[in-house]
Amino acid sequence: MSTAETAKNSQYFIDLEDQHGAHNYHPLPVVLDRGEGVFVWDVEGKKYYDFLSAYSAVNQGALPS
Repeated sequence: MSTAETAKNSQYFIDLEDQHGAHNYHPLPVVLDRGEGVFVWDVEGKKYYDFLSAYSAVNQGALPS
């Protein structure tokens, strides 16, 4: 997938969230692709440390380590 296609897909999902998501907080402008332990990757391949733990009450990480 090219960078232009990936960016287009990211914007598509961000627009869907804006239209249909709960607006109780302002989400980060990132579309996540996968997670492993305490790390998550966006659809562009950038790696993040998941300090938010999916912003939920149950912090279990992405996968068992």
